[in-house]
Parts: sequence; structure tokens; C-alpha cells
Amino acid sequence: MQIVQLGSIERLTKQGELLARTYQAELSQDPTSQATESSRSNLIALQHTAEQMYGKAVALISIAKIVEE
Repeated sequence: MQIVQLGSIERLTKQGELLARTYQAELSQDPTSQATESSRSNLIALQHTAEQMYGKAVALISIAKIVEE
């Protein structure tokens, strides 16, 4: 089992917050644009990478923190 430092979760959360804000901004401008789809893909990629590197629990914690804010 891999031990994940709190700093890693915080960095993932900050990256996720930035990507979520970008996605929300693009979505509000044009829900069907390429930029909106790209922003959504970036969020999905971050979640997938977090799961691969740290496990599903860490990815879910990061996402939960993003949603809270």
C-alpha cells in the first residue's frame, strides 16, 4: 500500500479546482464548444491520473474537496 502525503492531495485539489473553474467558465460561454469539451477532458484526465498514481480513494478525496468549494 502506498502512503500518500497530504501535500499530494492538496496539489491535486488545487489543480482540480483550476480545471473545474476553467470548465465552468467555458461551459457558461458555450456548452457545445471545443474549449468546453477540452476542459471537461482535462478534468477526466486528472481524475484518471490521480487514480493510477495514488489509488481511487485519493482521487475521490480530491474530487470531494473540489466539489465542496
